[in-house]
Amino acid sequence: MPTLVSRIDRFVRPILDQGITPALPDPLKKRIRLTNGLSLFGSFVMLASIPFDWSHAPRWMLTEDVVGAAAYLAFPLLNRAGHLLASRLLCLIVSNLIVLGNAALLGPESGAQMVFIALAAMPFALFDLSDRIPLASGVALAIACFALAESGILAPFRDVAATAAAAGYYPYSAVVALGVLIFSLYQTSAANAQAEQQLRQDIEERLRAQRELEQTRQASIYSAKMAALGEMSSNIGHEINNPLAAILLRAHRLQRLAAKGTLDLEIVRGVAGDVEATVDRIRRIVDALRSFARDAENDPMRPESVAAIVQDTVELCAQRFRQHSIQLVIDPIEPTLYVECRSAQIAQVLLNLLGNAHDAVEAIPERRVRVAAVADDNEVHISVADNGPGVPAELRARIMEPFFTTKEIGKGTGLGLSVSKGIAEAHGGRLVHDDAAAETRFVLTLRRADAPVIEPPGTSASA
Repeated sequence: MPTLVSRIDRFVRPILDQGITPALPDPLKKRIRLTNGLSLFGSFVMLASIPFDWSHAPRWMLTEDVVGAAAYLAFPLLNRAGHLLASRLLCLIVSNLIVLGNAALLGPESGAQMVFIALAAMPFALFDLSDRIPLASGVALAIACFALAESGILAPFRDVAATAAAAGYYPYSAVVALGVLIFSLYQTSAANAQAEQQLRQDIEERLRAQRELEQTRQASIYSAKMAALGEMSSNIGHEINNPLAAILLRAHRLQRLAAKGTLDLEIVRGVAGDVEATVDRIRRIVDALRSFARDAENDPMRPESVAAIVQDTVELCAQRFRQHSIQLVIDPIEPTLYVECRSAQIAQVLLNLLGNAHDAVEAIPERRVRVAAVADDNEVHISVADNGPGVPAELRARIMEPFFTTKEIGKGTGLGLSVSKGIAEAHGGRLVHDDAAAETRFVLTLRRADAPVIEPPGTSASA
């Protein structure tokens, strides 16, 4: 049985797919396959009628059976030739004319007019609701043929010899009408199932593409972060080594004083204060580095201090600016200014902007970079500006594209601004180049947040 079914499927499938091309929309593909299926069904009914008509009907009905079968088999060829609308219209017209001929020649007793009820439903399977004229024409044709058959106008064309056997056609007409309805419903359901399966596959592919895109985005963020850490590594070493050297010098001083037996309480207190301040500086640098390096993708959005984010970011790159005699100016930022964000990711954006500004001014005599933050009722705008040569007008539309960079080979990945833009948008904000600014200026805009309420120690909720 499976072999027989597979053979039938191999025979039928190419016929059903006649006229189907990848460029066609899926709903039209469904209707073309349905037209081809109805053509096969119609030709099968006409050919299957030949034995019955041979014994019960006049010979002209045999001719109708053969010609009708040939007409139905021609519709897939019309689809193959690209006449997609004509094949569907002709399928309806031929079907109605064949049934009208039987109704006229055999009379109402044959029940042929019942088939028109099934034919009135066929246009809804062959045409979309937007195809108003073909759809309405197909329905109107079936109704008109039914009314014509019932009116008695065609009585003069009745074949008297065939009328005697007309009653035997009534069950046959009922079976044909039911078969047309069932076949139309089956083909429509099968086409809908196929379209649903295709839609499900499209959704799965889209979800898979979104997952791959998210993985690529995460990899890009990680790559950009690692590149930034690589650029910062030597500078952070200086930032930590210098305070450690200061601590070591103060320790040696205390040892010398102790060896001489001249320890003074005020001197010890002063040295201890210097060591504490130096250790606190190292702690801030390490905390900022640890916060920057960790994966913050799954962190919740929460109110974060803009001043604290800027300070932590500057801690990571200040030595690099000092090393190249670049003036890094941080405009005063209100301590009550908060944004809804993941602070580690916003620090990554600012560090990238500061790194780009550093590279832009590194080769000019007067080097200046400025960080500022202003706010309105709903948003906070953090800007990084430099007095470098600027971004050429013809390149401004591309600087946010992945892997696009104006830096020399080996000095940039082309991911920094693209990743930063993605982080800003993931926060519901934006990162733009300010074309109207006199200097090179990038502005990061984020949603403003209320400062978190910190309860005094020991405060507990009352019952």
